[in-house]
Amino acid sequence: MNVSPSEYFQRQTTVPEIGTAGLEKLRKAKVTVVGVGGVGATIADFLARSGVGFLRLIDQDIVEPSNLHRLVGVGRESLYRPKSEVVASTISKTNPWTRIEPVVETLRPSNVVELLGEADLIMDGLDNFRTRYYLNRHSLEKHVPYIFTSAIATQGHISVFAPPETPCLACA
Repeated sequence: MNVSPSEYFQRQTTVPEIGTAGLEKLRKAKVTVVGVGGVGATIADFLARSGVGFLRLIDQDIVEPSNLHRLVGVGRESLYRPKSEVVASTISKTNPWTRIEPVVETLRPSNVVELLGEADLIMDGLDNFRTRYYLNRHSLEKHVPYIFTSAIATQGHISVFAPPETPCLACA
């Protein structure tokens, strides 16, 4: 790529309302995606394509055969490797301007501040509520927006929690 990320996005944007200032905000944004299965990996890919400058991808699982149809760009050569590393590598191939940090770890109360501490936004690609409540508590304490997502069978759910402006997950 012979152009800077800012130049690239200025040329590529089809949403004039975002403008150069908006693209610069995206470039400086730090987003943490917790859970990079089908939903989380797709979220991470779209964030990178949108121009987000830094993504931290947290997931303790490995790619299993049952994941292949949900992980875009991931093939059989990635089986039994850590999801966060595989997804980071896949996204990096088409989005070299986004810095991606894969974290192969389980989010726990003892590491939530360390792993979420720098995030401007928390994206939830999880499949369990116990860990979602860790995200929610961090969001409440640090006033970091938290976007809840869920996909089960043919249903999709999304909610934005930005305390104190909105209720939190536990409140809802």
